[in-house]
Formats: sequence, C-alpha cells, structure tokens
Amino acid sequence: VSPKLGRESSGINAEYKENLMRVSNITFVKFNKDTMVVPRESEWFGFYKPGQAKELMTLQESEIWTEDKLGLKEMAKTEGRLSFLSIDADHLQVPAKFWTDEIIPRLKH
Repeated sequence: VSPKLGRESSGINAEYKENLMRVSNITFVKFNKDTMVVPRESEWFGFYKPGQAKELMTLQESEIWTEDKLGLKEMAKTEGRLSFLSIDADHLQVPAKFWTDEIIPRLKH
C-alpha cells in the first residue's frame, strides 16, 4: 500500500474515497505463499508500522481504517461489501475452484 494512498497534502483524497464507495463490494485476496508482494499483509491493506520495516500493522490498526480515509470502514458495516480472503498459494496462482467457489459468487452482489 502506498503511503500516499488516501492522502493529499491537505489530508484525505476525497476522489479515492468517492470512487471506492461507488462499488458494490470489494474482495481482498492475500496469497499466503506470495514471493512477490512484500509484505504479504499489504494484500489486505496492512503494512509496516511507521518508521521501520519489521513490525506489521493490519488495515484495522491504520489511519486508513481508523479515520476511514477510503471508506473501507463504512463499507464493512454492510455485510458482504468488504471481504478478506486468503489462499495458500504464490502470487496470483489461483486455482479454478477458488474462483468458482469464492470470487465469482462475490461478483454477483
């Protein structure tokens, strides 16, 4: 997650938030064996705690969530609008069954 995402020099980038709030649902997929994305937790909007590159924080611990800079916290209040899935696979190695069982049903909302 880019440190600038959801921010402008004045604070919140209202356009990011407006655009995200227009979608019916968002599904984040974390690849538990990902060898490309570092840290893997950024696939769920987590990232390193500020000022270092060792300790991680979740999306829910970040200002993006606590201050609802992107509207994700608001989306989570409606069941099915915000999903967090994980799969024991490397980067974008998604078996067909995962698509049919997990992803496609979420596209129908």
